[in-house]
Amino acid sequence: MKHNYHTHTVRCRHAQNTEREYIEAAIAAGIETLGFADHAPQIFPGDYYSHFRMRPEELSDYCSTLRALKEEYKDKIDIKIGLEAEYYPALFPALLALIRPYELDYLILGQHLDDNEIGLEHNFLPTDKEEHLIRHTSQVLAGLHTGCFTYLAHPDLVNFTGDDEIYRRHMLPFCREIKEMDIPLEVNILGLTAKRNYPSERFYRIAAEVGNRFVLGVDAHTAGALTDPTGEAMAREFCRKIGITPEEDVKLIPPTR
Repeated sequence: MKHNYHTHTVRCRHAQNTEREYIEAAIAAGIETLGFADHAPQIFPGDYYSHFRMRPEELSDYCSTLRALKEEYKDKIDIKIGLEAEYYPALFPALLALIRPYELDYLILGQHLDDNEIGLEHNFLPTDKEEHLIRHTSQVLAGLHTGCFTYLAHPDLVNFTGDDEIYRRHMLPFCREIKEMDIPLEVNILGLTAKRNYPSERFYRIAAEVGNRFVLGVDAHTAGALTDPTGEAMAREFCRKIGITPEEDVKLIPPTR
């Protein structure tokens, strides 16, 4: 891989290593572009606390740290500054207002929970409820239609355990609409190495049939994920098996310019 846009930092509270360690690992791996996309801060009502993302007050340090490193390493690697965000309809305007002053390079959509998060279970928990699948696909499509997202991370994260025909009934039009928007789908390397429910052959065979665009994303939570060739090899074998070809790079979409 020459380009990876899915890299986290310790600010999300479930990743390791410093930004410098990620950058040094990327250089050692021959990566030419390293995009940081830590879990975006969200401003929630009341006293609700989201435990898997940076806090709003940490965003300034996140950006200033990466801008300084971008300048320091400019002759060795191209650093891009982004965020991985959910699309929460009631909260999205506040998120855009929060990030606008920082002129980020991109957002990726990673929909870990639906609605506006509060009171809902994580999407990787097994469910056979069709209404969950309907809610999830509808919300993801609404988020992509904002035009703020460069690509869709782990598009098959929702862990639907129900009937294949029901799954196809919703995922086929889902993939078709994303194709019409010309937005790439990420083959998530962490999902393979961690043996999660994604990437799902069931989903990617539908996406291959539709003719969607694809990109690899390391989803690095440790610097070692960038230098370990095992994950990329697994992802490329997965793509070969399905019959899809991931693009080597994507055009970044600035979310607020």
